[in-house]
Amino acid sequence: MTAYTLAQFRLSHKLFWRTPAMVAMGFGFPLVVGGLFPLMMPDAAWGGASVRAYLVTGVLVLSLGMLAFMNLLEVLVQRRQQLILKRLRGTELPDLAIFAGEILCVTVVVLVQVTLLIALARVAHGIALPVNPALLIATVIAGTAVFAAMAVAVSGRIPAQGMTVFVGLPFLLLTIGLSGLAYPVSQMPDWAQVPLSYLPFTPIANGIRTAYLGQDFVHQQGSAVPADIGVLEGFQVMGQGWIVLAVWLIAALWAATRWFKWEPRRG
Repeated sequence: MTAYTLAQFRLSHKLFWRTPAMVAMGFGFPLVVGGLFPLMMPDAAWGGASVRAYLVTGVLVLSLGMLAFMNLLEVLVQRRQQLILKRLRGTELPDLAIFAGEILCVTVVVLVQVTLLIALARVAHGIALPVNPALLIATVIAGTAVFAAMAVAVSGRIPAQGMTVFVGLPFLLLTIGLSGLAYPVSQMPDWAQVPLSYLPFTPIANGIRTAYLGQDFVHQQGSAVPADIGVLEGFQVMGQGWIVLAVWLIAALWAATRWFKWEPRRG
């Protein structure tokens, strides 16, 4: 199974870098935003962190959503409609290896992009390196798994190429809104914060921000300065967040087993 998965990974990795549109939007766009957007903001403090550092953590969430969900969704629909998935399934590759290879490819690209964004933030904006890299990696991998499983499930409901925008655009707006790029979720009214905390975007954003800045953004109230926390405490405060992500992952996998289509959809 490992050899099959690696074979699919190499194929997917090669196809990704040979598709300029996917590289530009999924990989290049977040890097441009991460390089330019913080420069447009004042070098001031908010909630115990610099505004620019806060925005950079939001860009990390954006990059995760664009690569793990939007890009993978487009890839799966395109390859289904072009009969590539059907041909792959006709080889000796097991179904699980096909999915595992695709998701492994996405995970590797996400980790590369996160590394580049962190380096860009350090060099271009003088932002310190993440305080809790272990929590950052764990959150990124968990978020990638959830978004990728969602992409597999939703791809079966998309009838044709070019129609992924009708799902991708609302997803992108939610990612921007709940990552803190547009407005801090902690300053939203309680009636909005409670339901939003059960969407996958919120625990991913909280985990990345807590890991990067070393402060408890999970329990932040308004613009109050979050408490400084250690490495293990960072994992502990994310307790409910891990549960939310696990529930979404299970639900997405369940939906994927029922909705995913290998055959191209017509009409």
